[in-house]
Amino acid sequence: MLTQDSISHFQARWLPDGKRIVFSGNEPGHGIRLYVQGFEGGKPEPISPEVVGTTATSWPVPSPDGTLVAAIGPDQLGYLYPLAGGEPRPILGFVAGDTPTAWSADGRSLYVYRYGELPVKVFRLEIATGQKKRWKQLMPVDHAGVNFISPILIAPDGKSYVYGHRRLLSDLYLVEGLK
Repeated sequence: MLTQDSISHFQARWLPDGKRIVFSGNEPGHGIRLYVQGFEGGKPEPISPEVVGTTATSWPVPSPDGTLVAAIGPDQLGYLYPLAGGEPRPILGFVAGDTPTAWSADGRSLYVYRYGELPVKVFRLEIATGQKKRWKQLMPVDHAGVNFISPILIAPDGKSYVYGHRRLLSDLYLVEGLK
C-alpha cells in the first residue's frame, strides 16, 4: 500500500521523474480531486479543487516535463493543473466529451478521444492553438459485441499505441412448442 490514509484511490499515472504518481481520489464525505504522492514519505498533496458528485477528473495525464497534469474538470472540460500549485488553465479546443489520454513527446499536443464513441476517433490537439487533427480511428478487426474502448495508451513518439476494449456477446435461443 502506497499510503496509510483514508483516501479512496482511483486512476493513477507515474510522473516522468519516476518518484511520484498523480492520482484521482477522494476522502470520505468529500468530492474527487487530483493528488500527487511521492514514494519517499509525506502526505498526498491535492493539486485540483474538490469536485462533488462526479468522477470528472478522469485519468490524470502528466506532461512530459512533469509540470502539468491534463484532466477533465467539474464542468466536463479539459484543464491543465500545475503540479507546483496555482490555478488550472483551460485547454483550448477541448470540448465536453473529450478525454485526454497522452501527450506528444514535445509537450505541445495532447491526444484526446470521445469516451464511449465507436469507432474511437483519436485526435491530436495542439495546446497553444486549440487546433485538432485526426490521428487514428480505432476499432478491433472483429468488432462483434464491442461496446467500449478504453484505456488508450500512446507512446510519446506517437508511433505505437495500445488499447483495451470490452466485448458483450450473447446467445439467443428460440424455443417452440412449449405448453
